[in-house]
Amino acid sequence: MSNFENILFDFDGTICDTSEGIFASMQKVCDYYKLSYGINDFRKMIGPSLKESFSTIFHLPESEITNAIKVYRDFYGVEGMYMCTPYDGVEDLIKKLRSLGKKIYVATSKPELYTKQIIQRKGMSDLFDFIGGADLAEQKRIEKIQVINYVLSENHLENKKDSCLMIGDRSYDIKGAHTAGLKACGILWGFGDKPEFEDCGADFICKTPTDVFNLIK
Repeated sequence: MSNFENILFDFDGTICDTSEGIFASMQKVCDYYKLSYGINDFRKMIGPSLKESFSTIFHLPESEITNAIKVYRDFYGVEGMYMCTPYDGVEDLIKKLRSLGKKIYVATSKPELYTKQIIQRKGMSDLFDFIGGADLAEQKRIEKIQVINYVLSENHLENKKDSCLMIGDRSYDIKGAHTAGLKACGILWGFGDKPEFEDCGADFICKTPTDVFNLIK
C-alpha cells in the first residue's frame, strides 16, 4: 500500500470529458466577438482560467474579459456544463480507492458551484469527501495552486502533504501541485499528453484508471 491517503482529482479531462459543453460555450464567445477560432484552439483552453484563456488565446483586451466570461457562462451555466460524460473506469477507480480508506477530493479551476451541480446531476456526490473549485467571480481562487491550497486548508491537510497526491490531465495540475508541495500524477485519458507531463516534471504518468489504482493501492 502506498503512503498516499488523500487523493486530489482535477475535474475537466480527469473525472469527466467536459469538452462538448466547453467547446460549445467557447463557440458562443467566438460568435459574439466574430472570432475565427476552432476546436484545436478550444482544447488549449481546458485547464487555465477563462480570464487567462480569453487573454492569451482569444487575445481579447482586458476591458472585454468580464463580458466574455458572461457570454460564456450565459450558455455554460444553463446548458453547457451538463454536456459531459464521466470517463470509463474513473468512477470505479474512485470507489475502489474509497474502499481502501482513501479520502477523495476534487481540486478544479472550474467554478466550485458548477462542479458541485454537475457532480450532483451525474449522481456522483457520494464519491467525494470534498469538492473544491474556483470562486464564481474568479477573484479569490483562480489558479490551480490557489484551489489546491484551499482544498488542503479546508480539510486540515497542510501538515500532511506527504500523504497527498494530485491527479490531473494538464501541466497546470502538475505545476500547481508542485508549488503547493505535493506529488502529482499526469493521466493520459484527458486533454494532456506524455510530452507535456515529461516537460513539467510529473512524478508519475498513468495511462489508465487501472494504472492509477495500482500506483496508489
